[in-house]
Amino acid sequence: MMKANMKSGTTLRTPFWKAAYQSLPQTARQRHLAYIEQAESWDLALDAASDALSRAKGALARLLDMPTRPRSAH
Repeated sequence: MMKANMKSGTTLRTPFWKAAYQSLPQTARQRHLAYIEQAESWDLALDAASDALSRAKGALARLLDMPTRPRSAH
């Protein structure tokens, strides 16, 4: 299912994926919009998963009272 093009409001939210869409020739934009939206969705989901894992690692380190990074002797 295709969504509306950029002129009538796309669901693209990030500057990277908006620029990727805009870089396509006008004749190819509508044809590839659904793929770009799906790629952006995966990108945002992976970012969220990475952030969640990072927070979990920090919480676990605090729980076990372990430093998350080696500390400098200086």
